[in-house]
Amino acid sequence: MTSITGITRAFAALAWFAAAPLVPFSVNVAKADEACTSVNVPRCVQKLPTGIDMAYVEVGPADGKPVILIHGLTDSARSWMLTMDALHKLDPKLRIIAVDLRGHGQSSMPDAKTCAAAPEACYRMSDLAGDVIAFMDEKGIHKADLAGHSMGSFVVQEIALTHPEMVGHAILNATGAKSVGNAALGDFVLNQTIEGAWKKSLEAQGKAFPADVYELTPLDADPKASEWIAANWTIDPAAEASFLEPYTPETAKTKLGTWIGATKGLLAQDNTARLESMSVPTLVMWATQDSIYLAKDQDEIKAALKAAAAKSGLTFYWKEYGKLPLPASGAQETDIGHNIQWSAAETVAKDINAFITTGAPTLDLVHSDAAPNFSKLIVEPGKGVVEKIGK
Repeated sequence: MTSITGITRAFAALAWFAAAPLVPFSVNVAKADEACTSVNVPRCVQKLPTGIDMAYVEVGPADGKPVILIHGLTDSARSWMLTMDALHKLDPKLRIIAVDLRGHGQSSMPDAKTCAAAPEACYRMSDLAGDVIAFMDEKGIHKADLAGHSMGSFVVQEIALTHPEMVGHAILNATGAKSVGNAALGDFVLNQTIEGAWKKSLEAQGKAFPADVYELTPLDADPKASEWIAANWTIDPAAEASFLEPYTPETAKTKLGTWIGATKGLLAQDNTARLESMSVPTLVMWATQDSIYLAKDQDEIKAALKAAAAKSGLTFYWKEYGKLPLPASGAQETDIGHNIQWSAAETVAKDINAFITTGAPTLDLVHSDAAPNFSKLIVEPGKGVVEKIGK
């Protein structure tokens, strides 16, 4: 997402909501161009008893330790590809799977006959979690380590809270204890865009909202939606431009039923009290210029996990990426932001690998050099901020 002026300036870092890039993804396997190992061709699909055909990519041996990566709102498996590649290189014995959630990427949407009138009823976090659980069952995966980004982190929370026996470790990337009242999500995404400009345009075309627009796209609301998305959506100054550029076409094709349903489903989620019963080892990753889940959100999730640690005796971890705080503009400008796995993929992979093997993340600090246009990111071994929550 490029810079946004005026009232939307504070929400400029909404790259979380961008659909995935078409950047090449190569892995250390013999047939990297096959569907199950590449995001650049039609992906493998698993039919689920929930009615969803779930698309996915997978690397590593079928009998390896399973790690499942779950993306954010309007995104897809592509969002995790840099980290997936780095994690696979760190440990080729891991079975790493990145899924497309319902209505995202190449996965199917829930039935319009049931869902079009109120998409949010079919895109609750429990619905998304139910698909992942069903996917695991169909694949014969009894237990996996789960990593989720943003909305995907709430899917991971849901699975860990309702089916803790199925989760070895929970990695929550760019998260909070709740999304209820989230300003970026509610004000900018829902009110100004989905139920603002897009709704107004579609109703002017004589369409009932949302019933008639479930399978339409932002391009049906605005023929120049791709330009708008490129200017307002796919931005992360810490990420490589070549990684971000191809996001726009897929974002513009994400169906409005998914935009509406998943946004409202996420806005309804409040796990503040529920997280006090977390019984799965958990790592929270947060960047200092995350403009979606703010520092106050981190205080809330740490407090909930502290209560959980007192009950369970488990140790949880919270790790900070970046050094510079969110500027007065409220937008990511000079350091790592909401999409940690885009800009700091190798360290994210190291932290996931360390956490699932040793129970703690690395102490490495990744941050910007603070030069204009992020001339580079710096890794300082052993100098990161890592908080141990519990004994």
